[in-house]
Amino acid sequence: MRNASEGLEFAGYLWRRRALVAITCATALAVAGAVSLLLPARYTATASILIEPPGGNDPRAATAVSTVYLESLKTYERFASSDTLFERALDDLHLRERYPGVSTEALKRRILEVTKPASTTIIDISATVSDPKDAQALAQYIAERTVALNVSLDRQTDEDLSREPQRLFEAAKARRIAAEQVKDQFTRATPVEALDKEVLVAAELRSEVGKDLARARAELANYLGQQQAPQPSGAGEPQTGWTQFEIVATRAKIQDLEGQDRQLLQFLNVKSPLLEDLRRRRDSIDAELKSARAEEEAQNTKLSDVKASSAARGVRLKVLDPGIVPQRPSFPNPPLNLAVAFVLSLMASIGYLAIQFAYHRARDTQRDPVFSRHSDALR
Repeated sequence: MRNASEGLEFAGYLWRRRALVAITCATALAVAGAVSLLLPARYTATASILIEPPGGNDPRAATAVSTVYLESLKTYERFASSDTLFERALDDLHLRERYPGVSTEALKRRILEVTKPASTTIIDISATVSDPKDAQALAQYIAERTVALNVSLDRQTDEDLSREPQRLFEAAKARRIAAEQVKDQFTRATPVEALDKEVLVAAELRSEVGKDLARARAELANYLGQQQAPQPSGAGEPQTGWTQFEIVATRAKIQDLEGQDRQLLQFLNVKSPLLEDLRRRRDSIDAELKSARAEEEAQNTKLSDVKASSAARGVRLKVLDPGIVPQRPSFPNPPLNLAVAFVLSLMASIGYLAIQFAYHRARDTQRDPVFSRHSDALR
């Protein structure tokens, strides 16, 4: 009952001094309203960047978003909050001259805020300045340059990864071109087909000469046999003369054929080794050209695979919302300031009266506890 009675006494004490509470709250509201009107207005524009996960052509990889992956996306906040990027934005948008003597770090803490809402793949870039158009331009500039920076880094990474495959492909291509040039020069300077045809014709001709020579030698042996055979009765001198003539003619023919055979053999002995050497050189050149073409194709395949896999490696950033020009200032916020001032002044006045009530009660109790209770009851 004592606590209830003290609460009632305190409520009565507050009611009797309600004017103090009202004056305190009114003063706080007036001061807050005046300060809100006197403070320079500041506008906040927000641009958003969408972070697309690396998926390539595999939709399963694009949807495999884990908590660890989402946490790792905070790295891209550093892209947007880079001091170099912020300073470049101040220079390009001509905002530096509006804040003379203020360091880049302090100015960035004042007007730029980069956040990534939890469990999202979005980065919000908020810019707060005195001009609404400048706020939107700054937020959009930071967002676009952040995307461009990510693209540049991805391109540089792709170039680093493809530099060695590109070098190997260029070397294989140069080897193939050199092999084709050697092939063309060899074909123009060395008519292997013509020489091959000449050797083939000479070999066939020697074969025919050999056959003719064998027939002629057989005929000569026949004529010699006829000459040595005894003549039949009644055969005269003309038969023997004719046989002698054929022997002479056949021997002349054999001598001519043997001469042709020696010439053809000499030609083949000279041209055949040369042809074999040219064939070996041609086969070696063809083998080199075939190997060069196969290597070029293999290196081109590797290079294409490296380039095709770039889509599955890098995270892609895209400007989701460039922001709009804010219509109302974000600071000061008069309704919020008035509400805070009212609550704080009300709490302060009630606290002050509570302390004063406790002080008077303690003082009266020390003087006369019985009288104090009666006096408080009648008060």
